[in-house]
Formats: sequence, structure tokens, C-alpha cells
Amino acid sequence: MTSHDSYTDLLIIGAGPAGLMAACWASQYAITTRLIDQKSERTKAGHADGINSRTMEIFDSFGIAELVLRQAVGNMDAAYWGADEKTGNIRRIKCQPSQPQELSRFDQMLLNQGAIEQILIDYLHSKGRVHVERGRKAQDLELPGRSDQNGDDEFPVHVRVVPANGEDGQSENAEVIHARYVIACDGARSWTSAQLNVDSDVWKTESTWGVMDIVPDTEFPDIRRACAIQSSDGESMMVVPRENNLVRFYLHMNGGEGRSPNGPDKTEGCLEDLIDMAEKTLKPYRLSYNYCDWWSLYPIGRRLIKQYRSDRIFFAGDAAHTHSPKGGQGMNISMQDSYNLVWKIAAVITGSVDPAILETYQSERRPEAEQLMEFDTRLVYAYEGGMEDDSEDGVEAVREKYAGFMAGVAVIYPASILVENCQSNTAVARNIQLGKRLPSSLVVGQDDGCVVHLAKKLNSNGYWRLLVFSGDLHSAGIWERLSVFAKEFSGQFTNHLRPQSTKISQLFETFLIHSSPRSSFDKSQLLGSFHDFGTELGWDHVKIFADDPSYDGDTGQAYQHYGIDKRRGGLIVCRPDQHVGWVGDIEDVEGLDRYFSRFLIRKDRT
Repeated sequence: MTSHDSYTDLLIIGAGPAGLMAACWASQYAITTRLIDQKSERTKAGHADGINSRTMEIFDSFGIAELVLRQAVGNMDAAYWGADEKTGNIRRIKCQPSQPQELSRFDQMLLNQGAIEQILIDYLHSKGRVHVERGRKAQDLELPGRSDQNGDDEFPVHVRVVPANGEDGQSENAEVIHARYVIACDGARSWTSAQLNVDSDVWKTESTWGVMDIVPDTEFPDIRRACAIQSSDGESMMVVPRENNLVRFYLHMNGGEGRSPNGPDKTEGCLEDLIDMAEKTLKPYRLSYNYCDWWSLYPIGRRLIKQYRSDRIFFAGDAAHTHSPKGGQGMNISMQDSYNLVWKIAAVITGSVDPAILETYQSERRPEAEQLMEFDTRLVYAYEGGMEDDSEDGVEAVREKYAGFMAGVAVIYPASILVENCQSNTAVARNIQLGKRLPSSLVVGQDDGCVVHLAKKLNSNGYWRLLVFSGDLHSAGIWERLSVFAKEFSGQFTNHLRPQSTKISQLFETFLIHSSPRSSFDKSQLLGSFHDFGTELGWDHVKIFADDPSYDGDTGQAYQHYGIDKRRGGLIVCRPDQHVGWVGDIEDVEGLDRYFSRFLIRKDRT
């Protein structure tokens, strides 16, 4: 039995949505990353299909939202159908937008998991830094302190990898990967968590559901709307429109708990059983199909690991939590797990921040998974229980209560080393919530006059953003305040805020958003006044914007949207994942310094 050794900063196990998102983030940094998966190819059909608004915002930050929009189906309307007691047939109870429009600039979308995976794989190919190593299976795991080798503290996690189709451990292609950090994205039956005997909170499986993606033949009027349906005999079903004329059906399998999703019962006849059940639920409408892309049976099981981290190994996605697909959250929560984690690991590896920030992964993401378990339990109960108009436990009531959570935009990370509640002056931006992602507003480019969403400038490239809201530049004292701030902050950065690592070419981007008419100042005036920012702070003329109402669309509302006084202005710090970490007055350079000094490894800390 032979093997060779290799070394990498980050090893990602599993190339599903969570693993691919982790790799996309890691590709932004000057670190080495390996991504292995034992499958020979990506997901081809079926599985997850819902993309919530926050995930679309994240895709946009990588420049790939347009690729999703070209293929996906918009989830605009939601219809609720229940039983008509007189006829025994179903009737439409209500139709309404699937989510409030003000939650995000993106709607929820519907596209199969395989297509999402391919978009992420193509993105990795375009970056050229990380690629998926398929047919590679993790076989053995050695943790820090348990290795036979000495002097290997830099790469303390050892994972033996073999070809997935080879005999256990006998292949000449076996490899021991030595990694600084490992992220386990290897699914509900996680090999990694099994090796570590990870403890989980487990909820009893209560029911079994069937799912099928078909091109239907039916006169049901809402076949291209997302529907929750319950028939007079208690059968419940979800209808979800998909790309390429596909429609997904979720059916509650009463008494079907003994049927295995991958066992001998999965036959063509079983698909016909699902069709028959769906048609009975749709009565008086008929249903047949022209094509079936995928179908399966599955029990609903809820599991949540107690610790998202074991030393240098982290868990994300289904490796951390499992639940039903009723709310369309699985793929979203999974990708948002790794989106929260990887920039922190990469910043630690590159030497710019204290490893203490890694503790925030557990404190920020596990509460979201706990809420997911609560939401999933209530939603499944609602689908199985009925569609009564006035029921607090009905599907509509549950979806309305959790609308922000379902859209992914209600996430608020708690106070931590990265979210400074005590020292922030929240009165400066009354409508901004610390720990929450910065909502986007339209602003006007000072240089080109283009109207753009501010979030479009907060790309996922690893930079921290300092947003300087100057207020109205015509107000007395504004120029002086800004000049003093620029000088003091630039001095702080030059003297000791700049990170010590030579791997960091740039850490900050600084944006100025003023509330004066764009035409009242020219570029040279503005640049001359803010020369003290310098290029080290990521400052240039394309990072000046006006909150000017004289342009088409909803411009001139950013200050109002964020609750910032135009006579006072303020500062907002956004983390690399666009969540707000600190808010303060323009004069509060000391507070800004205190915030970064909590975790930034600076020149004076060497």
C-alpha cells in the first residue's frame, strides 16, 4: 500500500452546492485549495430547486446572477387550494405574491440543483485556481495531536484520499493530503462527521413524501404557480413550476413510511402511484405526464449537529443539518453556511486576522439552523394539517410569519468580535441593523452618471468596505469634517491598521456616498478634497456616488432608506460578506480603530 503526500491550505470534502460555494469564495484569495468529491459527475436531475433572494444576492456578488436568471423560473405567485365541502373537489382559497417585494432587489427563483452546480463549476473554471477532483474518496482522517509525524503543525489535518472506484487503500494513486483547515460538505451521510463521532440533535421522522419532476398534461389552472393543495380526503401536495416546462410535485405519502427512497420499491409502477395520488388530490382536474425527469421517495428527518467545528475541521450544509425540502431552504442554507465561513478561514490563513474570528461560525450559523428546524417543523405540520383560512397553523400563516427567513434576508448575526454592538452608534443609521446584511439602494456614479445598486459594488472579493456617508456637501462644515476624517483614518491605517501579512495586497475599499446633486461638483473638486485616503485604502474616483433624486427610478432615497441624517452623515463598515459590523459618526476614527483592533493582526502586534 503506497501513497504520496501533498499540502494545501484548505481542503473541501464534497462538491455539492455548499462545497462549490466554498471553493468559489476560496478562489478569491491567494491560498491553495483542494476540492474532492467521490462522485464521477455533478448532480444531473432533481434534488433541490429553490433559490431564495439572499442566495441570488450572493450569486450577484460573484457576477453569476445573470446566468441563473437566464435559466430559472421566477417564483412570483403562491396559490392556496383547499377542499370544497359541497362538491368534494379542490378550490382556490387565495393567490398572492410569494414574498413581499421590498425584501430584496431579487425575487425567489426556481432552478434545479444540477444547473446551479454547473454555474458554480464554470465560475471556478474561469478563475482557474480551484477545480473539482472527481472520483476521489476520503478514507482515513488524522487530527492535530494524533499524527505520527512531528513538526507538522502548519498542516495538522491529514486526510488519506483514494480513487472512489478502487479497492480500499490498495491503490497506487492513494494520497495523504495535509491541510491547514478542512471543510466537510459531504452531505447528510457525512463521512467526516462519522469519523469524528459528531453529536447531533435528532427529531423523530414523522412522515414520508414523494417527489417527481414531470412535464404535466393537465387543465389545472395554477400549474405554473407555486401551490399548496389539500384535498377533501386529507391528501396534501405542493406544486412548484420549474425550468423547461417541468413542474415539481411534492406529495405526502400517508402510510408510506416503510418505502425506501433508494430501495426495491423505487420502480416505474411507483412513479405511476405518485401520478395517481396527485390526480386524486387535484380532483376535478385530470393529470398525466409527457416526460418524467426525476422522482424519488424520502422520509422527513431532522438532524442538527451540536458543534459546527472540531478543531481545524468545519461542517457545512447537509453535513451539519438535514430537514424536509418543503420550504425550499436546503440548498440556500447550505451555500450560506460556506459563504459565511470561507472568507474567515482565508483571512486567517493569509495572516490578516486573528484566528479567534473562526469561533463566530458556530455562533452565527447554528442559530439559523435552529430556526430552520422550527420553520420546517411548522411548515410540514401545516401542509399535513390543512388549508383553513383563519388557522394560525396554516401554510399561508406559517409562510407569512417566516417570509424574511425564507427569503434569506432576515439573518441577523449576534454581537461578537466581528459585530460591535457596544461601541457602535446605531443612531447614525437608524434603519441599519448591526449583524444584518446591508440592504441595497440605488445611487448615482459621480464619474459616469450611471444609476447602480450600491450592493453591486460590494463584490465577493475578500475586501472590507468602509462606506462614508458624508451628507450634503453644501452644508456648513461638511468638507472640513471629511478632510479631518480622511487624514486621521489614513494616518491610523498607515501607522498600525495595515495588516502585517505580505499576502494581502489590499484589505479595504472606501466608498463616498454624498447627498448633494451630482452636477453641483466636478470630479477634480471631490478628488482634491479626499486625497488623504490614498490608494492604500482602495480609494479612486469610481468609488464616489451621489444620492441624487433627479435621475430616473428610485434614486435619492439611500439616506432615507438607511436612516442617515444628511446634515450629519456617518460611517458604516461592511464585512466581506456584506453584513454590517460597525456604525459610527464621521468623527469617530477612534471607534473605527477599536473595532478593527479587535481582530486585525496589525504591524504593531508583531
